[in-house]
Amino acid sequence: MQRDNSLIYNTEKNDMTISEYGRIIHDYVSLICNQTDRNKRTRMANGLISVMENLNPQVKDQEDYKHKLWDHLYIISNFKLDVDSPFPPPNPEVTTMHPEPIPYPTQPIKFRFYGRNLQYMVDKAAGIGDKEVQKDFLSILASFMKNSSRSWNNEDLTNEMVTNHLKSMSNGKIDIDFESLEIKTDTSFTRKNNGFKQGMNKNFSKKNKNKRNKNRYRNGNI
Repeated sequence: MQRDNSLIYNTEKNDMTISEYGRIIHDYVSLICNQTDRNKRTRMANGLISVMENLNPQVKDQEDYKHKLWDHLYIISNFKLDVDSPFPPPNPEVTTMHPEPIPYPTQPIKFRFYGRNLQYMVDKAAGIGDKEVQKDFLSILASFMKNSSRSWNNEDLTNEMVTNHLKSMSNGKIDIDFESLEIKTDTSFTRKNNGFKQGMNKNFSKKNKNKRNKNRYRNGNI
């Protein structure tokens, strides 16, 4: 059986440099590079830039998107494109460059259930020179710590415990009496928890009632 030469599998074709543009754009770039007339190559390249822009309309939201499209065109051609471009060709090294690794905070958190952001805010609070401003800020942090613990850990921390946590998180830089802070408790957390418990108790009682009725039916008491 002879093979139909008009059928070519994608696995037999060259790899696509930027697959998001598809095979047709890559083939068209190869067609442009094979043109001998420079003026014709330039006209075809400008037309292809318009097509690439229509295929990716969201690119218009980016700053200097025309420059980015021309960079992609050069990259797809493996930097073989020779046209009169409004932008200089990019450095071929950009295709092999890797982004710098994002540093991950490795400093341990003393109270993980508060989160790292609270640790940052405690560090900021420790550096506030104005005592009145610092006290107001600490009152907000202490209120958040107490309500957060009630909401997520179902634990009621005393005001003294909260201030001790602040002292520990600041390595002793924040040493303030809990009575001088205005720690506010959000009662909505308690209502939510109570409502949840009441609902659980109600469902549990209903299940027990159904179970008792089934047992009475089996024993012939109904």
